[in-house]
Amino acid sequence: MNDASHLTLLAADDQHHAPGLVWAYHAAPGKAPEPLAPRDIEAALASADGWVWLHVDLVDRRAHSWVSHACALPASAHAILEGHEDSLVLAHENGVVHGISADLHGEIAHQSTTIGRLHFAVSERLLVTGRRHPLAAVEEVHTALAAGLRPATAFELFEMLVMAFCKTTSLRLATATKRLDAVEDHLVTERLANERRQLKDVRRLAVSLHRPIAALAALFQGEDRSAWNLSADAHEVLRRLAARLERLDREVVMINDRAGLLQEELAAELADESNRSLKALAVMSALLLPGTLIVGIFGMNTGGLPFAESPSGFFLAMLLAAGATGLFYWLLLRAGANLRF
Repeated sequence: MNDASHLTLLAADDQHHAPGLVWAYHAAPGKAPEPLAPRDIEAALASADGWVWLHVDLVDRRAHSWVSHACALPASAHAILEGHEDSLVLAHENGVVHGISADLHGEIAHQSTTIGRLHFAVSERLLVTGRRHPLAAVEEVHTALAAGLRPATAFELFEMLVMAFCKTTSLRLATATKRLDAVEDHLVTERLANERRQLKDVRRLAVSLHRPIAALAALFQGEDRSAWNLSADAHEVLRRLAARLERLDREVVMINDRAGLLQEELAAELADESNRSLKALAVMSALLLPGTLIVGIFGMNTGGLPFAESPSGFFLAMLLAAGATGLFYWLLLRAGANLRF
C-alpha cells in the first residue's frame, strides 16, 4: 500500500493551506478519529480535547515551514522534522518526545525489505510525523484509523506506529524462519539445490534489520527518562516500546545466528561432496596408471617389442595391462588404502 491509496484524499485547494501534508486526523474524546481538512487544523490544534495527527511528506520543502508555523513545538523537534538527518535518535524537550524511528518501505507489488526513516514529534495531544517514502507501518495504522481504531492519546497512536513496524518485521522474520527450516530439511536429507542463495537472502534481511532495530532498542532502553516531563501513561508507552524492541532485536539476532550456522554446515557439506568427487577421480587415475604404463610401452615404435609378431599380441598386451592394474589394486588394499568414496 502507498499514499496513492489513501481513504481520504486532500482536495487540490487544500494543498495551498498545508503544503506537503499527506493526511491529518483529529479524535475527540470517546469518538472515532476523523480526517481533518487543512483549513480545520488550526481549530483542532487550539481545541483542549482529543488529539491531532499530522503526517507530512518531507520531500516537499515547504512542509517544514508549514509545520513550524502551525505547530508549537520545541526548536529541537522542528530540527528533526526538517528531514535533513537520518541517524536514529530519541530526545525530549518541554513535554515533547521527538526523534527518528525506522520503518519498512511500503510497496504495492511486493513486500519491501528496505528500511526507511520516520521523523516524529509527539506530545499528549499532538503527533507530527514525516517521511520521504511511503512507509508500511504508517500506512497500516492509517488504514486502521479509517476502520475505526480509537487511540486515547497521541502517545498511544505513536505506540501503534512502532508496534506496527515490529509486527511487520516479525512477519518477515517468520517467513525467513520457514525458509531456514526448509534449508535445514534439505541439509539433513542431502537434497541440496539453491540453499546457498536462500541463506544469503535470509542473512541479508537479518543484517539490514538488526542495525536499526538494535539502535532503536538501545535508544528506548538507554535514555534516562525519569526527568522527562511526561504523564504516567506516556512513560508506560515508552517502557512497552523498549521491551518490544528488545524482544524483536533478539528475534533478529537468533535468525541471523541460525542462518550463519546453516551456512557453515552447508559449506562443510559442499566441501565434503567436493572431496568425495576429487577422491573418486584420484582413485580412478591411480588404478589406470599401471595399464597406461603398459599400453605406453607397447606403443613405442622400436624393434624387439614383445608380441609384435604374434597374432594374439593385442589381446596379450591388454591382458598384461589388466593384470598390472589388478596387482596395483591388490597392493593398495594390502597397504590399507581406503578406496571407498
